[in-house]
Amino acid sequence: MVDTIQEGSDRFYWKNGPCCAGCDWWQAISPGAGDCTKAAPVSGDQRAVMLGIESCSLPIGAGHPITKRSHHCGDFKDDFKWTDLPLVYRRRVGCPV
Repeated sequence: MVDTIQEGSDRFYWKNGPCCAGCDWWQAISPGAGDCTKAAPVSGDQRAVMLGIESCSLPIGAGHPITKRSHHCGDFKDDFKWTDLPLVYRRRVGCPV
């Protein structure tokens, strides 16, 4: 079975603890990175720096900061009601509730 990006993020979160992958502010844009919607938009150069990109052949546009799913900051929030999801899904991703 192939995980969706969201399922992969949920699985990563439950395996590794508090991180961007499980944060309510974070929106995955790939299996390993996403936008932090808690933060104000920044320039494309600033978005790239958070991923460790020093140069890129394609321009990265301005937007919310991009972080790796493993990143953890002081604004982490998980108020999502996990029990609203089907039990079979919660078990599959390792959610203990």
